[in-house]
Amino acid sequence: MLSDIRGFTSLSENLAPAQVVTMLNRYLGAMTDIIMAHHGTIDEFIGDAILAVFGAPQRRDDDADRAVQCALAMQAAMIDINARNEADGFPAINTRIAINTGDVIAGNIGSERRSKYGFVGHPMNVTSRIEDITAGGEILISDSTLQNLKGNFSLGRSQELNVKGIDETIVVHHRRQCMTAGKSVLLVEDNDLNRDMMVRRLNRAGLQVTTASNGQQALDIMHAEQPSVVLMDMNLPILDGWAASRRAKEDEHIRHIPI
Repeated sequence: MLSDIRGFTSLSENLAPAQVVTMLNRYLGAMTDIIMAHHGTIDEFIGDAILAVFGAPQRRDDDADRAVQCALAMQAAMIDINARNEADGFPAINTRIAINTGDVIAGNIGSERRSKYGFVGHPMNVTSRIEDITAGGEILISDSTLQNLKGNFSLGRSQELNVKGIDETIVVHHRRQCMTAGKSVLLVEDNDLNRDMMVRRLNRAGLQVTTASNGQQALDIMHAEQPSVVLMDMNLPILDGWAASRRAKEDEHIRHIPI
């Protein structure tokens, strides 16, 4: 998986350095929490870009599914990120995400003086090329990933790509994550001020909002109401966001809901 903020270089030119750091750390922090909650391995941050892998160092049967679920949750989290950006006077940002599946080499890569656990191989290059043509707010899934999916995911149109440096034709499938009027959101936040602010912003966007103040309450509501997406703070009482997310992904009745 490769993701970045669409047009971030242009956006950052109009902000002070401290503002750029604040906005970037907010985005990267939220994305890191989501990737780790879906058992992904972050290879590296490249400016505003994130390179993550599902299937190493531990391979699972549902690696492709978790990658797509993670991407959906990342796009859903942009609602909260942009609400916080707006509150601080920052511009709204859009992330784009490319997902590809293939065999790569994983291990400690570098020199004797400096090395890190990383990944190399043709599929990594293909992922980068797919991400280059991905629009903001969009997820592009390669055909190789689609063939490895075990769950049912709603996908849009398919497209054949011929890109520089790649001999074969790449087939990708579009998945645009749009939170439109009528969608239901479960907001899990124990801070009253933050929760009230988020509810007002989500309601202005035409979204139906249900709230919870802890992880256990969130799981109960997910079972009862099946919301379209869950926006969850990680630091919660009774059952924190990390534990609640893990339990949700292990529950066949609610594991499909992006968190």
